[in-house]
Order: sequence, then structure tokens, then C-alpha cells
Amino acid sequence: MLRRLFAILLAIVIIIILVGFMLPRAITIERQQLIDQPREVVFEVLQDFRHFSAWSPWYAANPDAGYRIEGRPSGVGAILTWSDEGGSGQGRLSIVAMDPPDRIDMRMELGESEADSYFLLEPEGLGQRVTWGLRVEFGTFDLIGRYIGLLLPAMIGRSYSEGLERLDDYLGRTPGQVPDPPVSFIDETLPGA
Repeated sequence: MLRRLFAILLAIVIIIILVGFMLPRAITIERQQLIDQPREVVFEVLQDFRHFSAWSPWYAANPDAGYRIEGRPSGVGAILTWSDEGGSGQGRLSIVAMDPPDRIDMRMELGESEADSYFLLEPEGLGQRVTWGLRVEFGTFDLIGRYIGLLLPAMIGRSYSEGLERLDDYLGRTPGQVPDPPVSFIDETLPGA
């Protein structure tokens, strides 16, 4: 009886491992929103971390996560960090490349995990089709990561959709103009901003 139970458990473990190796090594999550604002305005707000608190779904859910802008607040090299002891832990988001006013590329670090994030802006009608995307790659033997990758579209996709809706609302308050950044954590910006 014990030998049979062990054989069944071993077979389940082997199946889980084999299925894990067949799961994708990379996953891309994208959400889109049509925003009726000039592309330059949308781009300016997205590439400036001083506006982050006004539209970010994560800031709205947890404004006490110790968000902080390091160095300059906008453009390539801008860095936003956070430290949430009771939730997501420590993280860092940095702008690594831009193609104004069409694309912003960012690198996100969550603990020991890293992912590429981006915004794409494409004209559509009188507005902009804004795409917020995330690409995560898993190592060859990162089977746990690959299984978690199956859950990411539902978890992150919902937040991305909410963030884009919040961005549309935020920009709608000052149509055609870049709003003044909220006061939230601007005072915590480190020297060099």
C-alpha cells in the first residue's frame, strides 16, 4: 500500500515537472485604453514619475508603501522605488529608453524578479490608443515562475486596465494640457531631481 502511494506521488511530481517544462518561458501582458488627449500630453505624464500617484492603481491601493523618486523625476534614468513591508516588498521601476512621443520602456525589479514594462502610444481618431504592457521571462529551470506566469494575466491585467482608466480620468481634468503634478511624494524626491 505504501509503495503504491509513493508511486502515485512520484508520477504526479514527474507530470508536474514535465508540464512545467512545456509552459512558455516568456509571457506578455497588455491592456489598452483610448484616451482623448494629445499624444504629447499623455507621453509627458507617463514619463514623469511625479504624476504616478494620480493614476497608478498600486498607489491608489496602497499610498503608504514608501514610494520615492530617486534622482531626476522624468526621462531616461528616472527611478521610482517603494518599500511595502506588509505587501509587495521592495521594488524599483526605472525608465531605460524612450522614443518620444510613441514609446517608453521601463525595467521593473520586485525583490529578485525582473520584468520589462512599456507604454505605447498610437494615434486613433482624435485621441491616442495607449497600451500598457509587461514582458516577463522565466529561466530554463524556473518551473515555479512558469506556473505563476499562468496567473499573471488575470492579476496584472486587471491592475493595468484600472491604471489606464485612472490615467484617462486624470488627463480629462485638464483637457489638452499636462496637469500640475500632485504634491504626494514630490517632497521625498532625492537631491538631483
